[in-house]
Amino acid sequence: MAVNSIQEVLGKLEEIIQRAKEEQSSIGYFAALYYRMTLAVSEAIQRGEFENGSRMEQMDVVFARRYFDALESWRSGQATTLSWKIAFEATHNPNITVMQHLLLGMNAHINLDLGIAAATIRQKDAIFGMRKDFMHINSIIERLTNQTQEQLSAIWLPFTWLDRFFRSEDEGWIGFSIRIARGAAWKSAQMLAFAPDRNAENLIIQQLDQQVASLARKLDQQGFWLGLLLSWMRRSEKGSVRAKIEILEKG
Repeated sequence: MAVNSIQEVLGKLEEIIQRAKEEQSSIGYFAALYYRMTLAVSEAIQRGEFENGSRMEQMDVVFARRYFDALESWRSGQATTLSWKIAFEATHNPNITVMQHLLLGMNAHINLDLGIAAATIRQKDAIFGMRKDFMHINSIIERLTNQTQEQLSAIWLPFTWLDRFFRSEDEGWIGFSIRIARGAAWKSAQMLAFAPDRNAENLIIQQLDQQVASLARKLDQQGFWLGLLLSWMRRSEKGSVRAKIEILEKG
């Protein structure tokens, strides 16, 4: 299913989430979070919060296509980026926590895909004209932060204490992590927008993918003590895979 509007993106995400529920697949964790964030962006566009709403919808569609294409390629055994390969393969590991799955998905999609999507729709100096709208997404995400943290606490009660421990001033780890990632994505978008040719652009993407994949491996593979902690965290999560997906997709 090719997507050409933000409503079609939401419809495709609903399909992925429903299939994940039926298959009890942890692919649904990130998809549920992504759905809620996309819905929030759609509502912000309708409220006129952006300088150029149609441009933001265009970027949202290009952005989402990278996730859909990566998932379809992986499911059919075709090559995809290293960043997404690590995130998707982690869904076969029963010892990975919900928090790790969300971080792996955000790592691949924001740290790699977002900059590519922005540069795809605006080249050269035109990229600077969308900076304000690009950064406004951060404030939209912050509106969802407390709710998402509450949902994670419903899955794993000690998450509340973990979040307080890692809290940066007035924002929790989700808002902080995404804000940092989006800042890095903006730098990547500028590099790609000014790439002199397609070969240079592909080289930048390959290098970015290597860097993002390196971070993904750190999220996916841990030392003994951290692995022990995460193993305990995973065993103490509440509910089936389907139940956890349903918690994450609540608006």
